[in-house]
Amino acid sequence: MDIDVDDKQFAEWIGEILRCDFSEEEDHYSYVFSHDDRYTFKLEKDKLESSLTELRSYTEISDTVISNGSEYEVLVREEGPFFRFRPRDNDCVVEVEDNENKLAYRLIRPSTIFCLYLIHKASLIGEARELSRPMPLRRMYEQWTEEELCVLDLIKRVIGGRLTLHLKSTVNKSNQEFERFSSAFLFNLTYNTDSALVPQRDFEELLRSNRITRSRRFNLEELDPPRRYYLPDLIHHYQLAVGTENPMLEYISYYHIAEHFFESVFNDELIDKVKSTITHPDFSYKRKKDISSLIKDIGKSIKMRDESMTFNEQEGLRLSLIKFVDIDELVDKIRSYDEHLLEHYKTNTVSFAGGVTVNLESDDRDLCFKHLAGRIYKTRNAIVHSKESEKTKYTPFRDDQKLVKEVPLIRFVAEQIIFSTSQLA
Repeated sequence: MDIDVDDKQFAEWIGEILRCDFSEEEDHYSYVFSHDDRYTFKLEKDKLESSLTELRSYTEISDTVISNGSEYEVLVREEGPFFRFRPRDNDCVVEVEDNENKLAYRLIRPSTIFCLYLIHKASLIGEARELSRPMPLRRMYEQWTEEELCVLDLIKRVIGGRLTLHLKSTVNKSNQEFERFSSAFLFNLTYNTDSALVPQRDFEELLRSNRITRSRRFNLEELDPPRRYYLPDLIHHYQLAVGTENPMLEYISYYHIAEHFFESVFNDELIDKVKSTITHPDFSYKRKKDISSLIKDIGKSIKMRDESMTFNEQEGLRLSLIKFVDIDELVDKIRSYDEHLLEHYKTNTVSFAGGVTVNLESDDRDLCFKHLAGRIYKTRNAIVHSKESEKTKYTPFRDDQKLVKEVPLIRFVAEQIIFSTSQLA
């Protein structure tokens, strides 16, 4: 693995993750907890050097998988309302030996090598500090001081809520073989425990939560009482979206917030269009041609299906976006979250959905809303429709890396809709 960074830089990144003041001594690095200097930790230089030397011997298979031929480690996440897989004191959840295939399986906290790999990845696309999750630091550091944990063990605790599946073979195996065995093992766990463990395909998913909290109030002491009332249905969809780490469920939940208004906004637009037509000086209810033209226009907008009227949902989405979404504010939110996403939406389609590109900074707002609606709607369709014959469809896990980039867009749209439809308390 090509890692063109010296040991000291890694030591500094570790200090950022630990929220510690960093200093270099002759034979070790020192870390002092910023809020209480009673808690001091050391990292021997030769220990960090040997760990980084070992990391360089690995190959990066994907964003969240590394291997050196005899060992294979993949980042996994647990899906569902209950978290059943909790690491024990030795950082391990499950250990299974397969003597026939000469394999050992361990579901663990990320190994030291994998933690260093994650730190390096985070430094390339963001800040290493974003790997750590908010937590009651003082209490945790007091506990770790009592346990006399090594700094390299500390980062396993601070990079919280993560698990990896580690496979070790007594004979070299190909990456394809390791992937087959790891997939089969995760299925066995899911089948026997009724709790889904799935590979974490996209590294950027790990950073999403902290990117959001950077612009929100995490300090509960600063929380204000609500000044507005919000529609309960929208709140429920929003809470479901925020509460899941599954990008598919997250996307659909945010989409439901926009979908809530499709019919009413579409009907209002149609009524206004009819009013405008029949009150125009060129229109006469006595001319059959005028009446026929009006009927034809209405017919283009709505269809009869099973004795009920249907309408163009993509058009309903476009009209909802025009009514509730401020593009300038949307751009500011996206730029604050990840400034690279604006260029991504401008130059990249959603490959599994066939969604169009959208230039949110364009001066042509009509075209901007049209393309934004098209991108969101086609992404939603690809997620919902999964027939074998479908040319564009979302495949769980395989397409997560692409879908996760679309989630911030629909999230910030949904939040604007919630705010726009709220009332003062």
